[in-house]
Parts: sequence; C-alpha cells; structure tokens
Amino acid sequence: MAGTDIKVAADGGAFDAYIAAPAQGKGPGVILVTHIYGVDRDTRGMCDMLADKGCVALAQNFFWRDKDSGVLAHSEGQRARERAMRIDFAQSMNDLKRAIAEVKKHPNCNGKVAVLGFCFGGSYVYRAACDLGIDAGASFHGTFVSKSVRPVDRVGCPLTFHYGAEDEMAPQAELDAVRKAVTARPDGEFFVHKGAGHGYMFPSRPTGYSAEVAGKSWDRALALIGALKTAKAAAE
Repeated sequence: MAGTDIKVAADGGAFDAYIAAPAQGKGPGVILVTHIYGVDRDTRGMCDMLADKGCVALAQNFFWRDKDSGVLAHSEGQRARERAMRIDFAQSMNDLKRAIAEVKKHPNCNGKVAVLGFCFGGSYVYRAACDLGIDAGASFHGTFVSKSVRPVDRVGCPLTFHYGAEDEMAPQAELDAVRKAVTARPDGEFFVHKGAGHGYMFPSRPTGYSAEVAGKSWDRALALIGALKTAKAAAE
C-alpha cells in the first residue's frame, strides 16, 4: 500500500508526516511515534503494513521545529540523542493531538485511534492514554517512560508495553515503575522478552533487530488494533 507525504497544521507552522491508508473500507487510525532517528524507511514500511491491514497509519516528524529536523542514520546516534533532548514534550504532545485529529477526519478512518511508540515514543503512548482519549496504545522498547508517570494518572484505554530483557536503556527500576503504571488497568499488558535488546523492532538497525521478538510484539499490538475495528463494526 503506497503512502504519501503530507503537511499538518500546528502551532507555529506545519509538520510533515507520512500517511498510508487502505484503498477501500474503514478501519482504525494508528499514529506511530518514531524513534529518535525520525520517519525512516522502517517507519514508513510499518505504516504501509498497517494500511494493508485496513488501518489509516500516520507517522509524523516530531523534530520539525528543531534546527536538525531531518531523518538521521543509526550511525548518527549522538546527534539524534541531542535533538531528542531539545524537544519540548508539552508542545510535541499538542502536535500528537493534531495528528490524531488528522487521521480521525480521514474518510477511511472509523473514528477509533491507537498510538504506537518506539523508543523515544513510549512516553507519548502513555501520556496519550491518560490525556488524549485514545482507544489503545502500544510501546516498544520505550525510553524514560517512568518520567512521564504521575501519581494521579488514570489510564483510559488498553495498553501493551514491550521491552527486551537485554535493553541497556531499561534498568530494572524503570521496568518496575512502568509495569506498575501500565498494569493499573486489568487489561494493561507488560512484557519483557528474553534475547532482545534496545531497538529490536527495526529491521534496518545495524545490530539488535530480532525478527522473532518483533513478531511477538506486533502480534499483541495488532490484537489491540484489530479489536478497535471489530468494536466499531459491532456498534454499527
């Protein structure tokens, strides 16, 4: 399923995004919050795969306001980390809200929306579940998610969070804190996968990709997304 590049109006301008949708029929919208390298080939491929499964999938450039706003290679890790540290989280959450509105108005969207987050994107998934009224969320090897957890939080939708057991970015204290927050709802899922490290979801990553663990993680995320399609059909 071929996607297209679009612009979405936001505070102070417009951000660029990649969107892919099914040729016909309606399904849930899915927002992909990328890793720190941006909307790269892997991310676009994920959007295309989701469109093939009947979803309207959008991945936005969260770094569009930064002086260093383009897609970066995995070899440019330091540069990617530095710009991620410069991001205004509250402002970016507002951008995410705009992206959710964008997919909801798409003619192939049934009004339900899930947010998927990779690495840097994990915190956005959690906060969107608490603050933006989304219908499902999935996080894959999220980083520093516990910093976004507040004592008064009420998670408003099912979540599935996934980490690799060998992820150097996720020490045990972080895993414990995120597990507690995510499983506060009875339908919250939390998995730590043996044999996987950080970034295991990305086929183009020079090291660390695990097809087996990525497949298991996708299965759980697609189950949540599939339920949104089924729930809408039942309501109609």
